[in-house]
Amino acid sequence: MKLGRFLTLLGWSVFVMAATGLMLFPFTYGDCVDSAECERASQQAFWIITGSAFVIYWAVAVYLFRRWSR
Repeated sequence: MKLGRFLTLLGWSVFVMAATGLMLFPFTYGDCVDSAECERASQQAFWIITGSAFVIYWAVAVYLFRRWSR
């Protein structure tokens, strides 16, 4: 793999991790003391954000791999 392509993939990976962390913090951080509804909403937000990040990361990664292999 060429250095430029490696750096592009590395940058994309770091960006997705940072963006995911930034999204998780406000939507899942907080004290849900004895509140089942709050806990459920926090878990749901976690899985939606994590799953979306996973799908978006791999969609762009596959696009880049296909583009580079031409």
